[in-house]
Formats: sequence, structure tokens, C-alpha cells
Amino acid sequence: MRPKTLLYLSPEIWKYQAVTKCVLALLLAFFRTVTLSPLRSAGRAAVSGGDFYFLFHTWQGPWILLLFLALFFFYVSFDLNVKILYAGNVLTGAAEPVRATLRRAFLALPKFLNPDGLGVALYVALIAPLVGLGLNIFLTKNWKVPAFAASVIEAVPLYGVLYLILLAGFAWLGIAHIFCLHGVLLDGLSVRTARWYSRELMRKHWKKFLFWNIRYSLLILALTALEITLFFLFPLTAERYLFPNVTDTTAQRFLLIVTLLSGFLCTGAASALVMPFYIVRITVLYREYSTDMPVYIRRTPDRCSRNPVPGAGLVLVCAFATVSLSSLMAQNFDAYFPVETTTRIIAHRGGGAEAPENTLSGLQTAIALGAYGSEIDIQRTADGYYIVNHDVNFQRVAGESRTPAEMTLTEIRRLRVQHSDSPVATLEEMLDASKGHLLLFVELKGDTADQRMCDDVVEIIRKRGMLRQAVLISMKYDLIDYLETWYPEVLTGYLTYFGYGDLTSLNCDYLGVEEQSATLSLMDSVHAQGKRVLVWTPNTLDAQEYFLTTKADGMITDNVVQANKIVNRLNRRSDFERILSVFGR
Repeated sequence: MRPKTLLYLSPEIWKYQAVTKCVLALLLAFFRTVTLSPLRSAGRAAVSGGDFYFLFHTWQGPWILLLFLALFFFYVSFDLNVKILYAGNVLTGAAEPVRATLRRAFLALPKFLNPDGLGVALYVALIAPLVGLGLNIFLTKNWKVPAFAASVIEAVPLYGVLYLILLAGFAWLGIAHIFCLHGVLLDGLSVRTARWYSRELMRKHWKKFLFWNIRYSLLILALTALEITLFFLFPLTAERYLFPNVTDTTAQRFLLIVTLLSGFLCTGAASALVMPFYIVRITVLYREYSTDMPVYIRRTPDRCSRNPVPGAGLVLVCAFATVSLSSLMAQNFDAYFPVETTTRIIAHRGGGAEAPENTLSGLQTAIALGAYGSEIDIQRTADGYYIVNHDVNFQRVAGESRTPAEMTLTEIRRLRVQHSDSPVATLEEMLDASKGHLLLFVELKGDTADQRMCDDVVEIIRKRGMLRQAVLISMKYDLIDYLETWYPEVLTGYLTYFGYGDLTSLNCDYLGVEEQSATLSLMDSVHAQGKRVLVWTPNTLDAQEYFLTTKADGMITDNVVQANKIVNRLNRRSDFERILSVFGR
């Protein structure tokens, strides 16, 4: 038969997915054990973005990086190997046991132990998620450019154009080599030969492939729209037009929860089929392009006799669990679905994008907007004063190419920030302006961020009686550790854009995490250690709304006005919106 519907394969695919994910979970657990050993041998519980010296100047750092490379290789190779080998079985009609397919996938790993194979693994793990085309893996499917790097790309048009050109090149690379793994696994080719063969097939059939991908994408969009209508738009409509007549609030909430929870469970089950179905269809195209003949899936009696849905027992168990959990949540609604957000808004670089950055006017803007805190960056001048500036020099903000360390305070005070009347502020001015109004997060920045800066800044804060109204933060963990060791009365925060290991054991009061690394489990772990979580720097509408509904203690952002509007809206949410906020995480 032509591969128009593959739903009869669903139970078998779910079985493969479950077994494969269990095996990969064991691999991740083993990997964690192996990588934590060299960390402990170096006297560390975690490695993070501020540990470049450790990563590149100790034997443990390169060893951990090598293990990460090995993880990507094994995860990509094994995860995709199983799916492609299974697709090959579907085309030939072979009813191979799962364990036999897993064994073949493992035995195929040595074929990829070469530079070409490693390149394929890294592309699938790190590049394909950015491009959004071709094959990907669950481990990194949500991987994207970090927000702080994306903001730089967006701010400089040339960088934006170069980034788009780079993405286009990567997209072509992925599409041209999409049949590479098929050539290796199904036809026994070497990786290099399979790459060449894939390019040749795509060169001849790229129009057909593009047309098929468009049709497949439209089908997925249509099914997604149907799913949203059934499980999300319907309960929303019911809440507005039917539930007002229901006098029992608990019953109303139960109906909403059970409907939405069922929707998310069905979405998860369906999403587990998308990539395997895609690979089966890609495998069909590979055979058709290779032979220039139509390929028919052999629907064996064994597969035809299977139910197109999981066993009745599993369905009943899931239904019972859904109803029980929904009942519990409905009876304790406010505990599971909080009314108000508790995440505090912190203006980035003074007042965020609402005023000239790192200036007194920016700080006053943050105060006027009701921000809980304001984050500023300080550096030391040539004559030992501390001024507020983010970049290495003043070129971007004031047209001066010299660094703060090359200028005296008098010279710096002549500058005007971002073509305004705002002078470069001093630390003392920012502290005085913030006292009694908001919490000031002072980032120790640049080459002058050292122990001398720590000592000086603590003394400046102490003289103003602001030990509990200022938080000293830095991306240099050694400085935060120094402050916590010698000045435990001072509030501190460590900023990192990636971390591995037990980050909760780091010596700080606040753990500042780049938004992509700020997972819900990490927040819970940090809170369990009596510490607080900062997330930096969510600026988009979706990112802000997401983190404002989590347990993050603070959100550093450039868009304070937008965040305030979201908070006001979140605090007036309906029951439906409150449930959706929690389940949508």
C-alpha cells in the first residue's frame, strides 16, 4: 500500500519510543556518574560559565568536554539509528523484536566513529534544532541561541544578516545530507559515501522532496489545529458560556482540569509519533529516489491485526489517573494554580530599554515603574573610583573608545550616555538614588573586577547602611566565593549561562541563570537549599509570561513596562488561564 496512513503503527512506535527512552535515560545517568567523578576530584561540585580556566587549564575540564562530545555521539547515533532501522523493517515487512533492533543499532555505532560521523552527530544535536529542519533528537530539540547572544544579533543589522546567511547554509547542509544515515544503516555505505550519495539523490529530486515536506508540514499544522480546538478552545468556550450556569465551583474546575490534562496527555502521545512517522516517510522517499520506482509499505498480517490504539488496560489506567489527579487539583485549586505571580521584576542595566542604560535617569525610571530591583554594571577607573558601564569601553554608549581603566573619573564625567544629557553615573550615586526604593543588583564587571573591587564595594555599601538593600553579582565565581567567605553579611549572586553538576552547592545567596538553563527542577533544587533564583534576561512576551508563572524569585529584563502589563493580566486570570499556565510549562 502507499504510505498515506501509518496510524496502525502507533502502538509499535510507542513501544519503541518507551524502550529507547529508557535506554537513553540509563545512558544519561551513567554519563552523569562518570562526569561528576573528575569534578569531585578537582574539589568542585559543579562547572559553569564562569569556569573557563577550569575547562581549559586542568585535565578534568577537557576530559568533561570530551565526555559531552561522546554523549552527543552516542545519543544521536543510537536514538536515530533505532528509528531508521525500524523504518527499514516497516518497508520490508520484517516483524523484528525491539531488542533485536536495539542490538543492531548498538552494533552500527562503530560505523560513525570517524570525523564524518562525529560531524553528523554534532549537526543533528546542535545545528538542526536552530534550523528547524530535518532530523533531530529529544535531548536538544528545544536548543536555541542563548537570549543574550540573540539580543546582540538583533541589535546589529550586519550580525542579523550574517546569522540568516549562516542558517540558510546550515539548512541546505541538513537537507542535502538528510539520507546520510539511511545510506549507512540500510545499505552499508560509509558515512562519507553516504553523504555524497544523499547529495546526489537530493540534487535530482529536491523539487519532489520540497513539495512533500510542504504537504507534511501542512498536515501537522491541520492536526495541531484540530487538537487545539478539541482540548483548548472547547473548554475555553465552555468556561465562558456554559460554566456560568454551574453553581458548584469545584465541579466547574474539575471539568476544566480533566479536559486540559487529557489534552496535554494526548499532545504528548501524539508528539511521540511525529518524528518516527517522519523518518518512516523519509525512508520511503530514500528508497523511491534510489530505485526511481514507487515503494509500497508491506502491511504484514502481524501488524494489521494490532489495535490502532494502546491496550484497553493502559487506557483505563491513564483515565483513572487523570480523573484522580484532576479531582485532587480541583479541591486544592489555589495551591496548584496560584492566583498571583510571585516573580519580581528587575530592570536590566538601570531602567531596561525605557531609559539610557546604566544611568541615574534609568534607575529613576525603574523606581517610577515600580520595579522590585535594578541591575547595574560597575568598573574601576584609572584613579580608583567606581563608575557604571557595561561594555569594555564607552564606544557604543558615548562614542569613547577608551576603557574605564584608561580614564580618570573627571574624564569619564564629561561623557554623555546615548546622546542624552545623562552623564556616566558613579556607584555612590546609584546607591543613594536606590536607597529605600528598590533592591540594587551590582554586577562586578570587566577586567577590573577583582578582590580589590570586592573589598572597596563592600565598604562603600557598608558606609551607607545598605547591606540588605544591595546584591553583589558577577559571572566570576571566584569573586562571589570570596565575598561569601569574607563578607557573609553581604548578599551575593552568581550569574551563569550554563552549568553542570550540583549548582545548588555554589557559595552564593542568589543563583542567576540564563533563561534557557532556568528549568523548573533547577528552581526547586535551589529553593530547597534556601537560596533564590534569578532568571536573565527574558525580553519577549512569551518568555516573560512563562517565567512570571514559575517559582523564579526575580526576572532581570529590559522590557519592564511589558512585564508590568503581563503581571497585571496574570493577576486577573480566569480559572482556565491559571490551569493553562501551569500545564503549559
